[in-house]
Amino acid sequence: MIKEFLTIFFLLVTTNLFAKETIIVGTYDSFAAEWGPGPQIEKLFEENCECDLQYVTTSQAGTLLGSIFLKDKDIILGATYDDSKFNSFHKFQAYDYGYYAFIYDENSLQNPPKTFKELINRKDLKIVVQDPRTSPVGMGLLTWVSRVFSENVSEAFYKLNKQIITYTPGWSEAYGMFLEKKADLVLSYSTSPYYHQEYEDDYNYKALIFPEGHVKESEYVIILEDTNKKIIAEEFLSFLNTKEIQEIISRSNIMYPILETATPSKMKNLPKPSEAVKISTGEDLIYMWLNATAQ
Repeated sequence: MIKEFLTIFFLLVTTNLFAKETIIVGTYDSFAAEWGPGPQIEKLFEENCECDLQYVTTSQAGTLLGSIFLKDKDIILGATYDDSKFNSFHKFQAYDYGYYAFIYDENSLQNPPKTFKELINRKDLKIVVQDPRTSPVGMGLLTWVSRVFSENVSEAFYKLNKQIITYTPGWSEAYGMFLEKKADLVLSYSTSPYYHQEYEDDYNYKALIFPEGHVKESEYVIILEDTNKKIIAEEFLSFLNTKEIQEIISRSNIMYPILETATPSKMKNLPKPSEAVKISTGEDLIYMWLNATAQ
């Protein structure tokens, strides 16, 4: 009996001693998708950390910092900056960035607008964008409009809304509708044409680069304050900043890497927007947008 007890005890101790530590990363679904950077990053990090990195995903990136999604996570990956929440995190850093832009197919749209002002005043365009309540990209559009049309934001929302055929929950749904030729323009990033050039050898997709400027947005990786995996989580943050991983992120997430030397050559050749002047309207943009879209 004693021998059997010692054998079981030894097995339990040995199992716990060599068990891999699990780290839970909350992110949006396209990052962790088979074609996204997530699987490659998971494989390479696990080779170095002797751990089990697991993704938990959401289709609505705007919910990444919601209290429900934050529960039981060690790391959040893919959130945009939020003044009201970031101070409560243990540590955070940007890992890529991009500029919001409207994408079009030059084979389908022969006369694209040359300025943002022209775009909102046109009446012959079909545009698909993301809902700002569920998508950081959709919220980025509200910020962009507020900077460019600061003197009359509500009127700009109203005019633009007349051409928007639908607001999708997230980026994937909007871009899918655009590729299905259901819209002339889709709200995305100025780097989106890189995907078509690199993986489809298609140079017909272009970003509209407006002289009024664009909104630059960074994506962040965050270590939550209440995680007990802070050491390995900090190793993950450092890992994301290595050149190899930055190259993977740029090629697969179709965004500019924080490490400039990791930028793919075709992405370097894309026109890079200037940044719209940062201003504060002092208004609730969601409220103004809801009022404008209700008219």
